[in-house]
Amino acid sequence: MKRLIGVVVLTLLWVQAPGVSAETLSPEESLLERVRTGNVGTRAKEAEALARFEQSSPRERALLLGEARARQQRLQQESQKLEIASRENAKVMNARLLELREVLGPNAAMFGLLQQYAEDLQGRFRNAATSLQYPGREIWLAEFGERMQRAAEIFAIEDLEKVWFLIQQEITASGQIVQVRSEVLGESGARSERELTRIGQFGLITADPQPAYLTWQAESQRASLLKKQPEGQFLPQVAAYLQPGNGLRPVGVDPTAGSLLGRLVDAPSLQDRIAAGGLIGNLILILGAFGVGIAVVKLINIIIVSFKVAAQRRDTANPRTNNPLGRMLLIYHDNKDMEIDTLEMRLGEALLAERPKIDRYLGTVKVISAIAPLMGLMGTVIGMIATFQAITLFGTSDPKTMAGGISQALVTTVEGLTVAIPTVLLHAIASARAAALVNTLKHQTAGLIAERMEAGA
Repeated sequence: MKRLIGVVVLTLLWVQAPGVSAETLSPEESLLERVRTGNVGTRAKEAEALARFEQSSPRERALLLGEARARQQRLQQESQKLEIASRENAKVMNARLLELREVLGPNAAMFGLLQQYAEDLQGRFRNAATSLQYPGREIWLAEFGERMQRAAEIFAIEDLEKVWFLIQQEITASGQIVQVRSEVLGESGARSERELTRIGQFGLITADPQPAYLTWQAESQRASLLKKQPEGQFLPQVAAYLQPGNGLRPVGVDPTAGSLLGRLVDAPSLQDRIAAGGLIGNLILILGAFGVGIAVVKLINIIIVSFKVAAQRRDTANPRTNNPLGRMLLIYHDNKDMEIDTLEMRLGEALLAERPKIDRYLGTVKVISAIAPLMGLMGTVIGMIATFQAITLFGTSDPKTMAGGISQALVTTVEGLTVAIPTVLLHAIASARAAALVNTLKHQTAGLIAERMEAGA
């Protein structure tokens, strides 16, 4: 009957779960199949023992059963002994703790204070560049804080003296300028031994192999080079300060013990700000460079022509073709025998021919000065659209998701105004000089007509 039931169960299992050849399974799939069928761990051992028990003879089964019962009884006895020992140990521990509390008395609150001081000092030491000289101080403080947290033993006077000594050591080191040789993390993560100079807690500098400021990494307990060094006079000051010699020399320090230097890395440069403007910002800058270039060239051209016209006014008897007034004088001398009306028309025609040359490209500069702020406004709208899209997707919990769109909106506005202001100013100056030059030609034309009329009268 048992064999019949076993055959039925195996048949049902075979029908419900199609068999897979072990040769076709990967190592991971084979392990998964063994776990599913219970061929690993305790279940595999139990199945193996059960199979061995079923295959044994009645006499062997009786022996195995007797051994199992004896082992069970032995384990139960050991378990009872362990329970009794555990209860006794708990009684002894409670008695010891009561005895410890009686001995401590009002000093029990010192455990919490010492633990707090140990944790505070541990964090301060890890964040201080003085750990270059005194490494490993926080390890003892961590052990001491753990002992105070357990409150399992009375602190000794040596422990208090050690805490006081570490505090005094930190105070003394904070006012020293020392040179140490230590491992430094480079910009790419490479490590190298360098000669460092620690200025109290206000900074780390080096001239090995070139002047640079460093920052203290609390996580790795190492000094690392800044990704971006301060600009201006600071690096030359470091080089001069670290040169051997006597006397006082200025050097820049960070009064925040590294916070300002750390933010310097995240401060965007001019190139980063320009890149934040995107395509619209680049187009504005290209248009602005083109407009400013045209305006400057045109202004210089008008100034040169004005000088030539002024020189021609001082020598009207010798007209030259390198200036508008000289060309008009040539027309006057060639046609001064004509009637006054005809001569006036010829000079007016010459003035109309010279004016487009004088006003050339001024309209382009004016158009650029008007288009630049409009393009900046378009970039602002695009940036705000990107910001609202980020808010829709990610919400307002993380400001960094909105920073890109807001940055583009503000940068393009600034770029548009930056282009518009100088182009408007240059257009106004060039237009004023061009108008003055045209007025000079008009006055000279009127003077020539008046002289012709006087000669005719």
